[in-house]
Amino acid sequence: MTTASDVTSLVEKELVRFTDRDQLERVRTLIIAPRCEQRGWDYGNDNQTYPCWIVAEHQETQTAIAFCEFGFGPDNPWGLLFIAGRGKCESMGMDSGWFRHLDECLQDSFAWDYIRNGT
Repeated sequence: MTTASDVTSLVEKELVRFTDRDQLERVRTLIIAPRCEQRGWDYGNDNQTYPCWIVAEHQETQTAIAFCEFGFGPDNPWGLLFIAGRGKCESMGMDSGWFRHLDECLQDSFAWDYIRNGT
């Protein structure tokens, strides 16, 4: 079973893929202490869930980045999610929102303009 410490280490390993120092600094402002949320898996049995580790949040768009070993992982363990609660979608979403690497996930996120340009 994965722990918060394991996920923190995975995030740090993935961050080395950012070669632009300014972008990396902006990404780091989105990174949070990993927390595990059970998210619905729409492709399995009724009410099936998997543990997803939320590792980054962009409050402005109410979106999050997660790591999950199940569902679309292990091939694509980094996913784009909405922040759970208050009527937000609490599923893992579609396969198009899951990626092999954290940087690929962030580049497809609503937060990318902030990361790329600081806006």
